[in-house]
Amino acid sequence: MQLSALLRRARAGALGSSLIVMGGFVLSRATGVLRDIVATYFYGTTAEAAAYRAAFSIVDLLYLVIIGGALGSSFIPVFIEVWERDGQARAWRLASAVVTWALLLLALASAALFVAAPWLVQALYGGQGFDQATLELTASLTRLFLLSPLLLGLGGLAMAALNARDRFALPALAPSVYNLGIMAGAALGPALGVGIWGMAWGVVVGALLYLLVQLPGLAAIGMRLRLGLGRGVAEVGRVARQMGPRVLGQGAAHISVVVTLSLAARLPEGTAKVAGLGYALQLMLLPYGIFSLSLSQVAFPRLARLVAEGRRDELAADVRRTLATILWLTLPGAAALLALGFPAARALFERGAFDAVSLTYTVSALAGYALALPAFAASEILIRSFYAMQRTWTPVLVGLLQVAVNLGLGFSLLRAGRDVGALALAFSVANNLESLLLFGLLGVALPGIWRERGLWRTIGASAVAAAAMGALLVALGAASRGLVPALGAAHPYEWTRDLPALLAWLALAGAAGAAIYLALSALLGAAPARAALARLRRGA
Repeated sequence: MQLSALLRRARAGALGSSLIVMGGFVLSRATGVLRDIVATYFYGTTAEAAAYRAAFSIVDLLYLVIIGGALGSSFIPVFIEVWERDGQARAWRLASAVVTWALLLLALASAALFVAAPWLVQALYGGQGFDQATLELTASLTRLFLLSPLLLGLGGLAMAALNARDRFALPALAPSVYNLGIMAGAALGPALGVGIWGMAWGVVVGALLYLLVQLPGLAAIGMRLRLGLGRGVAEVGRVARQMGPRVLGQGAAHISVVVTLSLAARLPEGTAKVAGLGYALQLMLLPYGIFSLSLSQVAFPRLARLVAEGRRDELAADVRRTLATILWLTLPGAAALLALGFPAARALFERGAFDAVSLTYTVSALAGYALALPAFAASEILIRSFYAMQRTWTPVLVGLLQVAVNLGLGFSLLRAGRDVGALALAFSVANNLESLLLFGLLGVALPGIWRERGLWRTIGASAVAAAAMGALLVALGAASRGLVPALGAAHPYEWTRDLPALLAWLALAGAAGAAIYLALSALLGAAPARAALARLRRGA
């Protein structure tokens, strides 16, 4: 078969995998939004909701650091290498050892966190915003949530193994099943009279489902897992050595989120502001997960193979193409969050226990988080590029600097009397700095990677088109308040009366904004926009 045909087939396979993963992330984010709609209806920005959010952020660090990022990014390149070089049997011996060590590590970390929970909660969230009862509830919820990292850990390793073999469908479905478990618990809690504990148990049930849904995929690729420490499998040591710095690097991103929540807990009405920050972060993560995580997750095994085969030019081209697509998709997302944040949050959340005050805190935080979206999204593929090249310390050190900037700027803003929106803005400034540094340092690691004009044309066209789209949406919102009063903050909103008109306006405004952005970015020369229009014409 000719080389050109092979390349076309490889690109078609990558596109198909990207669409599967993107579809999974769309479903995951959609179920995540539904989960938050249910949660806000029953719990709003109450002290219970803040305790849940604070406890979840502490325990989530175990999964995100050890399994969700560090171990996955360390394990996938080595697993691929051993599978291709030594065959399936030895690859599964490596996977078995990694699973065993991960479970031991998670068990030890969970036991330590169980003992330290009251002290840690007091250190992170003790302040005028959290009273003693809320702190005690946070510690108790933290201890319950410790059941989930073990289940999510096994599920995360299953996801890593399946992704390494280019099997993306079941891993893409798993987060949605997890969200459904939490959603069911949130709805059943009040009905059963257990309140927030229902939602907390939903986290544990959802984590179990997250693992179970992926087991058929492992069986299909010939899973041969046996618990063992991996004596004689030298690659176990390589995974461990690579994992060390990645624990710090992956932890930095999540610690930055925890830092922002911890600072908010020291504000007056801190419980409501912590909950509002959490809901705003989830809205920002909606386009981030759909576009950046999906594309980066599919790209990572491919990047690792290109590094292993020494194909640096193709590696650079792949990184450029993925980064350009991510920015083309997330720059308008940031503009839309800034322009439509208030009506979107109102339509999604303002009902039940989530009132106008809750909306104010959420929208204020969302404006700050929106400015972080393109940088937060770009960092995902930049970090994975360093990991694929096994240059692990660079993103680690940059990530730690990002945490320091976020913490220092956040404290300074608190001393200056600023509120929750300023804390989200500090998060944004720190993440933009991180992205710029990673961008520059990757240019040093891969000389010439950023000298391609098409990349800069796409970035410039996307930025201009996104700004134009945002301005149009702001003007459209101002002109429509007479027809749709719920667009104005002063309107006495009643969701049963106002929601249909608000949803219809958001749908029309969103469609108009997307069409204008697509057309303008294509006109200005953005390659992903022109490719999208070409596909639309072929489909027509």
